[in-house]
Amino acid sequence: MRNQFIVATTLFIMSASVGCNDDKSPSKDNNREPSKAPPTASAAPASTPAPTPSAAPSAAASSAAPAQTVEIQLASVANMMAYDKTKLSVPTGASVHLTLKNSATLDVLPHNWVLVKPGTEAKVAAAGLAKAQATGYVVPGDDVLAYTPLTPPGKSSDVTFTAPAPGDYPYICTYPGHYIMMKGVLTVTP
Repeated sequence: MRNQFIVATTLFIMSASVGCNDDKSPSKDNNREPSKAPPTASAAPASTPAPTPSAAPSAAASSAAPAQTVEIQLASVANMMAYDKTKLSVPTGASVHLTLKNSATLDVLPHNWVLVKPGTEAKVAAAGLAKAQATGYVVPGDDVLAYTPLTPPGKSSDVTFTAPAPGDYPYICTYPGHYIMMKGVLTVTP
């Protein structure tokens, strides 16, 4: 019964916010700042097992000096199902520390940030829905490269992970019904 309520509420919010999403504009590469902090290897929140990324950094990146640390600040857009940045960029092998701020004020809009392999968005979202709130709507596995925990409105969460091989990797919110609208692309450069 609770899942039916969540799905119905999500569908109502989706129908109300369609069209409200058009004024957001992607950020220009101002979302990263190098830091002197040492890189960490955690790919998931400490309370859950870390998924193992299948895309490893290139040999050149791993044999060079210590990995660069990239700080990314990402937020949801008010009470809409949208991230404030839909394009992010990091170099391969970098230690990425991403902080997600949920700017929503409605209790029915928790969000997370899930980095996935290209083409697996629907599969990852469906797997999370099947396991429900007990897992934060994320099931770690081969298709999930990194993720934040489910973040309540007005709160923040973060994740630190190593940037995978060069390419374009989708990121989504896996809360029921959100992944269709709440998404972006992390470009990993050589």
